[in-house]
Amino acid sequence: MSASGASMLGHTSRASPSRVSTGSRSPRSRSPSPSRAPTRTSGGSPSHHSHVTRATYGANWNVAERMYAEGGVKSMTMREGDQAALLASVAKHFEALKQIPDFLPHLHVDYDAVEVRDSTVCDGKGVFAIRDIEPHELLTLYPASNELSLMRVEKASSKDGEKDEGAGGDDDGGAAEGVASTIKSETYVAPQPSYVMFNGHKMFGDGNALRLEADPGAPLVSGFLGHLVNDVLPPPTDATDAAYAGEYLKKTTNETNCHAVPFPSGIVAIAASKKIRAGEELLMTYSFGFDKSFMDGVNADVELKKKMLSNAFAADMKVLSVKMEQLTRESLKVHREAEILSRELLCDVAGE
Repeated sequence: MSASGASMLGHTSRASPSRVSTGSRSPRSRSPSPSRAPTRTSGGSPSHHSHVTRATYGANWNVAERMYAEGGVKSMTMREGDQAALLASVAKHFEALKQIPDFLPHLHVDYDAVEVRDSTVCDGKGVFAIRDIEPHELLTLYPASNELSLMRVEKASSKDGEKDEGAGGDDDGGAAEGVASTIKSETYVAPQPSYVMFNGHKMFGDGNALRLEADPGAPLVSGFLGHLVNDVLPPPTDATDAAYAGEYLKKTTNETNCHAVPFPSGIVAIAASKKIRAGEELLMTYSFGFDKSFMDGVNADVELKKKMLSNAFAADMKVLSVKMEQLTRESLKVHREAEILSRELLCDVAGE
């Protein structure tokens, strides 16, 4: 399934059967608390120096350190090759966590709390709790096993109204706005638009700038099962079927039990939205990853779009959006230590 982090902190989406994250994606149907990471220092990493400005940080800081110091990719000065270097660092971060899953508990991800079984809501696999789970526990990560991409977002203007130097220009890092740097897996065969998650953390700019695409046919990796978390119903595909769209919104708002949490290192965790009993299937909304044909149909018909935006459907969308944003913010507060550690880990791999 797929998701995105547009107006929320993260956002999910996945195709039918699929999903969207305050981490976000596109639609599809279908114990004890983990140990905390030890306190670390990181050789001048800006994750511990929020007061650092671009005028004071060291010239030898790597691209991840500069991103954090300057407030994210949208406001940082992009040097030639920076975008590609940052994406490569995120990819290395993912790979390191895959190779050493025992480190995931330090990021508060208790991957032993879930397992894969036949889904109860679609013809396919799903993720199930094997113990009782409390709200905001992090249970697994969303993989980027097919493709990882970072879209260049418009750089913030400087005080004189002009873009800072280094904002434009075409380079191997895709510095021009709208140009994406992409890393495909060694086993890449074809795009998987139904298994996309966007990291909507503010560090990566716009909600759909950092895109994680999973390969549903790849071997499963412990701690990276997020792409198998289903929605309670397949998201709408027919823009003219307002009744089903309304039914979907109500059920996905009230009957799902998980949400996506985007971290500033690029990873997206799946967290419990409420108490989940052992044996229950993890379910997450993909509402903001409506099927492309659904959104194209709405946008192509002025009267239909007006109707959608002025009735209960629009109100239900707003309720769901606010709910997901609130859940994501609460989870990031609960896991503040893990968020800081994730920044340090990205800085570490970027400096290698």
